[in-house]
Amino acid sequence: MKMKQALIASLLAGAIAIPGIAPALAEQQAAAAKQSQAEDGAELSMESEVALEDLFRPPTYTNIRISPDGRHFAAGMRREDGLTDGVIIDRRTMKVKSVLAIDGNIGVTGFRWANNERVLFHFTFKSATSEGDGVAAIAGMNVDGSRKDILWRGSDDYGGGEGAMLQGKIDKNHFRVAVYPSGTGLKFPYLYIYKLNIYTGKSLRIARSPIRSATPIFNKDKEITHWVGYQPSSYKNRVVATRNASGGWDENVYDESKGLYLPEGWVRGSDEEMWYTDTIEAPTKGLYRVNVETGERTLVYRHPKVDYDAIARDDDGNPWGAVVNYDYPTVVYIDEKNHYAQTHKKLQGTFPSQYVSIVNRTADNNEWVVSVRGDRDPGKYYLYNQFDGSLKFIADPFEWIDPANIPATHPVRFNARDGMEINGFLTLPVGKDPKKLPLIILPHGGPHGPRDYWRFDRESILFANAGYAVMHVNYRGSGGYGRDFEYDWYGHWGLEMQDDLTDATYWAIQSGIADRDRICIYGASYGGYASLMGVAKEPDLYQCSIGYVGVYDLNIFMHSGDVQMRKGGREYLLEAAGATEEKRAAQSPLTHVDRIEAPVFLVQGKRDVRVHWDHYVAMRDALAEKNHALETLVAPRAAHGARETDSQLEIYCRMIDFMDRHIGDRKPTDPPRQDCVPEGAIGLEYKYYEGVKRG
Repeated sequence: MKMKQALIASLLAGAIAIPGIAPALAEQQAAAAKQSQAEDGAELSMESEVALEDLFRPPTYTNIRISPDGRHFAAGMRREDGLTDGVIIDRRTMKVKSVLAIDGNIGVTGFRWANNERVLFHFTFKSATSEGDGVAAIAGMNVDGSRKDILWRGSDDYGGGEGAMLQGKIDKNHFRVAVYPSGTGLKFPYLYIYKLNIYTGKSLRIARSPIRSATPIFNKDKEITHWVGYQPSSYKNRVVATRNASGGWDENVYDESKGLYLPEGWVRGSDEEMWYTDTIEAPTKGLYRVNVETGERTLVYRHPKVDYDAIARDDDGNPWGAVVNYDYPTVVYIDEKNHYAQTHKKLQGTFPSQYVSIVNRTADNNEWVVSVRGDRDPGKYYLYNQFDGSLKFIADPFEWIDPANIPATHPVRFNARDGMEINGFLTLPVGKDPKKLPLIILPHGGPHGPRDYWRFDRESILFANAGYAVMHVNYRGSGGYGRDFEYDWYGHWGLEMQDDLTDATYWAIQSGIADRDRICIYGASYGGYASLMGVAKEPDLYQCSIGYVGVYDLNIFMHSGDVQMRKGGREYLLEAAGATEEKRAAQSPLTHVDRIEAPVFLVQGKRDVRVHWDHYVAMRDALAEKNHALETLVAPRAAHGARETDSQLEIYCRMIDFMDRHIGDRKPTDPPRQDCVPEGAIGLEYKYYEGVKRG
């Protein structure tokens, strides 16, 4: 309610009229959507307002950015094979002017304007043998389509398997490029910084981080004064390296569980003041302005309940807003008088039920590209003109998604059995009375660090479209609610962390939303652990369980997979999963398989190195030995979750089919659907265990 009241106040303060979309671009989008529909077919459509394949269709355009002079837009545009090309769109005609397409399994993943005439693109080379793997490159193209060049193909720092990220402009011909290893190799690598000529591709290494996995901080003279990184021997120790008078580096180490004090950057133009983040004086993140000479600190902003997710700054580096996600995403205006804050308030007032973010601006700061998105809208692009106050619609990358047909998501709060406040999000089916609905409890992965947000969430939407209420829960141990909420609950897997999910389920029942006899629990990774632990710990509460790439035995977790391959990872496992074999066994779903009564569906990627194949085999075999009502699905080329569209479509089709038979309109004894494999796809390895009691 607070956010809605604030947004209504913003609307009354002054909203902006929106003219229609440019016809030329609209026609291009319509043609692209029509072609995509013809290619994809409709074999997997569910009996709902939004077809399953529409939720997995990639956007027509991505990352729209305006040029510094305001004459062009750069964007990614989907091509027929599903990859993305880089395109330049003429601002006057709104037609594609030039295209950067490179042969092979290569697609653009991001870009930035180097100047008025040239754009730099990030490309990813997709592997043909494993879903989601690949290496990165940087290419450049002029707006007229000339000088198309791959500028960066990797270095020798990590054996040629590097990722590369543009970090900032040095001068009109050069950018900084940060180089790091690609894939799942070293988690705490050194970072190399190169000076890259954006026309010739010539590069020169200019820095190497003195600490691991570090981010550099530059002063007004473009010199590195600090690095903020990690200590490789610990998963929670952060390191700040500060350049000393002799040119070396002094290091301070902070234990994240006890609080951090990290520099974020210099106050623009200052040699004495910096911006710092602090979680020592209070559990949630606080932004401070600090005089590094005297040590004087001024608190600029801190939310009492949650960490801020981002700080918005103007061109002089002054913070004007903090992005906070307590219930709805909200911009808290730190400096109400700041022009950026006043402008954002007007924009937010124009879209009172959505979230507005500033994407980029022209060099004269007159025109802003803004993104508008919400729980029912994956996002649209608009162009705001500060001079005349106009707001023009640029593009809808998901124009086949009608927000009216998308289920709404509502923030909820409840008190756990010990009185602790727990936040979550409830997505409800369109057109159904929110009473005694079949419910899916959907715990997020992680578990420590990640959290759920109010947003357009594809999983929640596809399940709600199938007729189910869906509840995400930010159980204790989740990130975003301060260090104590996260770190105090290490070692509590399956205990209070699981109780929060149980209490959420009972809250939904007691609120009248959920049908006590039609509840399923599903999750991936740690969510898969919580799903199986849920039916083991509460055998009478859930009618079915789905584990996707889940952790099922904490002792297997200690010696299999990539987490235990690093010293910091082993420290994490001891603290998160338990220090003794007995404790880990007691808190593992596999140990309590005899207590599981609900039907189980296990989904696994065969190349998963995060949660090893051994987890799946152990749980599958234990359930099969008990002649349990079991179904399994294996994606042979997938790692920790499938990435290819065909694989995802089949996985979710089979999940919905499983739920339909156990908490939906079908019967547990009904046979599984035979139409879940997309046309032309080989299909995954699905097994329906015969000869067991079902229902």
